Amino acid sequence: MPNVLVMTFTRPLTEFVKTGCLDAQGREIFPPNCVTTLESWLRSLYARHRHDLPGEQANLQEWKKQLATGALVFREESHFPLYDALFVDEAQDLLPEEIEVLKQWTPVLFFAGDDRQRIFASADGLEAVRHGVPGLREHVLPFHYRLAPQICRMADRILVAGTGRSLESTSHYEGPRPGRICANGPLTQQQQLERAAARLREQIRVYGDLIRQGDRLGVVVAWKDHREAVLEYFEADPELRGRSKIIRARKVDEDAYDPCFDRDTPICVLTVQGCKGLEFRALHWLFCEELSQHHNDEHYYTVVTRAKTSLDLYYTSGLPEALARAWAPTGEDLW
Repeated sequence: MPNVLVMTFTRPLTEFVKTGCLDAQGREIFPPNCVTTLESWLRSLYARHRHDLPGEQANLQEWKKQLATGALVFREESHFPLYDALFVDEAQDLLPEEIEVLKQWTPVLFFAGDDRQRIFASADGLEAVRHGVPGLREHVLPFHYRLAPQICRMADRILVAGTGRSLESTSHYEGPRPGRICANGPLTQQQQLERAAARLREQIRVYGDLIRQGDRLGVVVAWKDHREAVLEYFEADPELRGRSKIIRARKVDEDAYDPCFDRDTPICVLTVQGCKGLEFRALHWLFCEELSQHHNDEHYYTVVTRAKTSLDLYYTSGLPEALARAWAPTGEDLW
């Protein structure tokens, strides 16, 4: 079945999936260019069928809906063959219109998703997939190997699995021990950057072997403008200079920017939405109370579970409620 595509929701996740297209010796085991974002694929349908894109919308979800709705007419007038199979990651954020387009273009659909990691509030989660594609065979993965028990415990205090089993009880974690979670604050933004830089300098040394094997260190912020400020601060640090990179989509008029992951720059700076689907050996969430009025429990769950072994939360005034009730210091004698 050679005519296949793997689709994700964000450019960072697409680039992350591409890192799995090569084996340990650097040989290609799957064509990297057959991994794309859902939006890029829909845009390509417009281009191949010589149709103009719908007008840009201020609301991202409305734009996604219009893009998918407009693409529903292409299959009837198309001379292009069906795909042998389409694989869609993060399916919990699909819109009904997007599901309909996907159904038109292949007899074999494979979805992967988790309702606890739903980023877009207007999506109906995996129930929309079940409703839109009747007769799907559904498999629930019984175990995971990525998250340290301490990370699982915090995530279980934010959201519980639909299966009734906790994330911690299904963990077969095999990484460095023990896992750690630390809340840093109240601190000014400058102090948060200083502490994060100090921890990152240490983690580059401690996790050096794992980084050489492909592990990364994540720095998450709320605002896009914060990414440049964080990168500028790290570049001013002699030990971190050249080790950080902003992971985001390439702009239309930006040929010089390379969105791919690079082992020489293991520190990835990205937004809350940009970290969707990714994983990091250690994660630092700077200014984590920023935009808290727009974040829900699924957002907090998603970010927390990006950390495999170590999670640092940094705040200026106080931890957001979802994080405050999920985190507790350990190893302290209360009496």
